[in-house]
Amino acid sequence: MKRILKSSESSASAGVSFKSAAMVAAAILPEEIIVQIVTRLPVKSVGRCRCVCKRWRTLFSDSQFAKLHFQCAPKHQTILFFRNFDLEILNLSHNLSFGKESLVLRNLNAPFDHQWAVFIGSCNGLVASYLSHSFLQQESLFIWNPSTRFFKKLPSRGNTSQISIFGFGYVSATDEYKAVINGEIFSSKSESWKRIETPRFRIVSSCGVLFGEALHWLFYPDVERQQVPNLYAFDLEEEEFSVMKLPSALQTHGLRNCFICQGGVSCEGCLYVMVKKARWDCGKLTYYEIDFWVMREYGNSDSWTRSFSVRIPGQPERRDWYPLLQAISVREASAFVRNRCPREEEKLDMSIIHYRNEDENSDMYMLDNDAQDMVVYEESLLS
Repeated sequence: MKRILKSSESSASAGVSFKSAAMVAAAILPEEIIVQIVTRLPVKSVGRCRCVCKRWRTLFSDSQFAKLHFQCAPKHQTILFFRNFDLEILNLSHNLSFGKESLVLRNLNAPFDHQWAVFIGSCNGLVASYLSHSFLQQESLFIWNPSTRFFKKLPSRGNTSQISIFGFGYVSATDEYKAVINGEIFSSKSESWKRIETPRFRIVSSCGVLFGEALHWLFYPDVERQQVPNLYAFDLEEEEFSVMKLPSALQTHGLRNCFICQGGVSCEGCLYVMVKKARWDCGKLTYYEIDFWVMREYGNSDSWTRSFSVRIPGQPERRDWYPLLQAISVREASAFVRNRCPREEEKLDMSIIHYRNEDENSDMYMLDNDAQDMVVYEESLLS
């Protein structure tokens, strides 16, 4: 059946429509086999299967099918940009060539007023967004699925204080989603907010990195005068914080001309931190060195290793230019990042710049994009 469905999608000249091919498959294959096949199709193809007949619409709209599909289907990641008051999406793949064809953006219509929205995070294909109307003393929070257009408005926290830390994740034991904003947490199960105890800190990163069922932030302890921040993990099930140290090499050498940009999760399933170091010669900035450190064993601060490093030359002709980096995808010896530094007015189109370290056989692809906000999500049918 999978071959029939693919051929019907790709070969219109054969004169066989997707619907007729699916009807033939439905007549000759057991239903459980059809379900197993469709769970491995992309979201868009599942949507077409729902249009074949009433039985298939019911079958493939079930919540249990959506969970099975998310487990079995190939992962398709998409970047969602908020730029110039528009929402735009850029599809990624595991074999991204970074050519011109990879820079094709599509506009996306959101089911809510997104002009001043902030992406809180993404999980299982769902994107959590926050919208504050400070003038009206109002706030709005949403969970939505850009792939299916599912949309749900969450209860308000009851205040419009400026958000400093936030995150979004899922707890499998209780089958609930949780959103964290400042010192409050929302549960999709109780449909309410409650206060949580947070450590005293100075912020490095506002958006929590979801790894497993915990959110992670880089914070400087407010009670200590240390040069290197700690990695704070918030267990979404237990609703408790724990602390992990960053690489000892960073603590030893300090952060002179050095800035820890961001933490994240690599494609190999490890936590990482991205470190930017400015290199000077005779009082002039010559280049920036970007290091990626990976925690090989989760929770073990002794397992940090430097994975690779890439240099970015300075741009003396542009005194206002600097690499304000945000990682999108990180692998063992390569990274795809974006630079949020404001671009020159005449350069309106996005571009990708390739930097390579021949000594370490590593690469970094930098997307020149000054969008106000960005989030990466995986396509799914979940709601």
